[in-house]
Amino acid sequence: MSQVMHSVTSLVHYIKSSLDQDMRLRSLKIKGEISNLTKHRSGHWYFSLKDTRAKISCVMFASNAARCTIDVKEGMQVIVSGSVSMYEAGGSLQLYVTAIQNDGLGDLFLQLEAIKKKLAAEGLFAPERKKPLPLYPMSIGLVTAKSGAALQDMIATIARRWPIANVSLYPAQVQGIQASQSIITMLKEADAMGHDVILLARGGGAIEDLWCFNDEALARVIADMQTVLVSGVGHESDTTLVDYVSDARAATPTAAAELITPDIYEVKQQLAQIQTKLLHKIENQLILQRQHLEHIKASRYLQDPLSYIDQERLKLAMHIKAFGYMQQNLAVTRKQLSKLQNDLAVYSQKMTVSSSQHLKEQKRAMSLQMEKLYADAQANIIKNSALLDAYSPLKILSRGYQIVYQKDQVIKSIHDLDLQKMIRIRMQDGFATASVLEKEEIGWKKN
Repeated sequence: MSQVMHSVTSLVHYIKSSLDQDMRLRSLKIKGEISNLTKHRSGHWYFSLKDTRAKISCVMFASNAARCTIDVKEGMQVIVSGSVSMYEAGGSLQLYVTAIQNDGLGDLFLQLEAIKKKLAAEGLFAPERKKPLPLYPMSIGLVTAKSGAALQDMIATIARRWPIANVSLYPAQVQGIQASQSIITMLKEADAMGHDVILLARGGGAIEDLWCFNDEALARVIADMQTVLVSGVGHESDTTLVDYVSDARAATPTAAAELITPDIYEVKQQLAQIQTKLLHKIENQLILQRQHLEHIKASRYLQDPLSYIDQERLKLAMHIKAFGYMQQNLAVTRKQLSKLQNDLAVYSQKMTVSSSQHLKEQKRAMSLQMEKLYADAQANIIKNSALLDAYSPLKILSRGYQIVYQKDQVIKSIHDLDLQKMIRIRMQDGFATASVLEKEEIGWKKN
């Protein structure tokens, strides 16, 4: 007996017809957990309904989704109404959902919420614990699966934006029972290497595939890390426990790589602008210093310093002479004052018959005369002392000039210097000794 040959279409159509004719599958109520929920812009909802041992793909068309009265979210425990049929184009068994009722959050999400509350109460999510991202990371550690799109995307992004960084891979399991412990091991190893920043990442997937990133022990290890850590787990809508304790969170592995790296072309532009500003400032300073130097060179002190020194010497000699006269005048004044005091004493003895009032007036007049003489003398001393100080040789020396001695004689010309002989140089604050190695005459002339 020959066997009937069927096409794929006829087989799938037969299975679909059989399912549609089974009245037990026409009106069902199924309890399970929402997983892999996607709300399409068309209004249709696509998700899986699962329990601990199995799952089934579900579709809820826009007309039914619009009548749904609850906010359906990932991980919710629900009771759905619908029918089972075959999607012929894909050859897949599907549950066509017409209504959804809330049956409470799934056990996993209840556990996760409890962990989140505990860690938040301990302050592990506090903003002040977050370490700032480095501006220019030169050493980057990647903790992710050693194969997969996430690793390639991060490497390509870093190479494009910040190719001067050194990148180290710490391969870890990112899915399965052993994933959490594997990630913990690699994070501790990377943290000990002194990187500027570490990326913990994996691509998107079902929520159960990402559940290892909700491990409490893993979250505590991340909170205790010394190195800045950025998480990039899953897609835009995925949020795991590690995102809360990380120093920064990105929606995807690629976004995480962009978050930690500056654009090298922008950095080059900034450096070029800084260089231009520095050069401009240096040029301005050079111009100012040249002008200042020309002003100094034009000074009469440098144009003819010997003539200036001779003039100052002459002034100094005049003031020394004037000071001598002042001392002589002061001595004469003191003698006059002493004579007046003696005369006053003699006069006082002779005035025994004079009235007391007349005697007081005479004493007051003579006291005023003595005070005036003394004040005048003191003023002259102060005035001449100030002039003497202004033209003191030490004042000249404080402006950078020196006095040269050889054989205890002041040297006024290089012709007075003996080669290979020692000289003493008087400066503002002391003496220095030097030897004359050579002489060079400069064509300055006195005015």
